[in-house]
Amino acid sequence: MPSALVYGGAGQLGDAIVRVFSENGFDTFCVDFRESSTAKVSICLTGEVQSDVDKVAEQLTNEKASLDVVICAAGGWAGGDIKSKDILAGVDKMYKFNIQSAVACSHLASHYLKEGGLLVLTGAAAATGPTPGMIAYGITKAATHHLISSLAEDGLPKDAVVAGILPICLDTQTNRQGMPNANFDDWTPLDTVANMLLKWSKNEDRPETGSLIKITTKSKETSFEKV
Repeated sequence: MPSALVYGGAGQLGDAIVRVFSENGFDTFCVDFRESSTAKVSICLTGEVQSDVDKVAEQLTNEKASLDVVICAAGGWAGGDIKSKDILAGVDKMYKFNIQSAVACSHLASHYLKEGGLLVLTGAAAATGPTPGMIAYGITKAATHHLISSLAEDGLPKDAVVAGILPICLDTQTNRQGMPNANFDDWTPLDTVANMLLKWSKNEDRPETGSLIKITTKSKETSFEKV
């Protein structure tokens, strides 16, 4: 049976990914701060990043895990320009949410992903250009894009593919609460993302390694395009 690890698997996007993969015959590992009701195995984090990574590695070793897919769905958003008095606190928060999770997930993939496996990190379409109104978010997502290009050069198992998904706006409960007057028809449903990742896991329309894939939804129609 194929297996998938989802970092951030109890969050809104991660939960959709865990559910879709579980429903399609995958043994699923959820790594997050709370348990998943859907995953075969839940590994709960404490917030101490190095000990957390060691804990996940130990669990995967005990499970004799050899992963077909590793996905980082963890992350966060923060606004604020360079003049903001709490800019450094924002950068620290986004570093922990976005960079640490991506690096931790990638480190685990370097050891537990199968040859020819798939690693997917979550970047951001906005971070392909300037983000003056959300400095901390932009620089940490740009760093994630750089990590993807670096891993495409070296560090992963033979023939493994690393790619980034760069959504514009995901249709989450949090986003709906924060932007209740937005046009939800232009937001990407979580299951649409999860099902595309499932296709990639089966080598269907899988992008070449190092690709950044922008996800755009207009009037309920979603496209996936390489940046």
